Amino acid sequence: MRVVTILGGPRVDGNTDRILDWTERALRDWSHDVERINLGSLRVGGCKSCFACAESADEPGCILSDDGPDIFRKMTASDAVLFATPLYMWGFASQLKALLDRSICLVRGYGAPEYRSFVDGKPTALLVSCAGPIEGNAELIQQSFSRYADYTKLDSVGAFVFPHCTDVNMLPNTHGAQARTLAAALVGRD
Repeated sequence: MRVVTILGGPRVDGNTDRILDWTERALRDWSHDVERINLGSLRVGGCKSCFACAESADEPGCILSDDGPDIFRKMTASDAVLFATPLYMWGFASQLKALLDRSICLVRGYGAPEYRSFVDGKPTALLVSCAGPIEGNAELIQQSFSRYADYTKLDSVGAFVFPHCTDVNMLPNTHGAQARTLAAALVGRD
């Protein structure tokens, strides 16, 4: 299985990056091909709401001149997509939020009988690291991701929240096992 992972935060070597590493390692241990996209080192601007993408029937068709169209091509060519973000103000880091907003280019005919998506049925998951607890902190991002997956017709296996991530060198021991659980859910491994 070809899995695209998208690190949606601004920092490499941070909590989200470390947990994503563990998840990717599990996927590779099970012989899956993993390609990581680090949004913090790329240029992905916000959606311009031009709807030029809707003119393309056979591909996402985003016309903005940045790294977004290439990322969408990789998502459509993959077998599964894993998004990873630190929790910022109860939501996605801005780097990932811009890409998610642009995902309108993945869908055609929303609300109509011909409604379809270029990523229809692909397994997806969300990895979220946060400094605090899950309760009263990470519910909104989980709900938002669920709606995103429904809109794009991705097959969500869940949002996996890793709480109490304050020091990359002192992450809770349970996070490594939870990263493997996330990887297993993404690729349908028991």
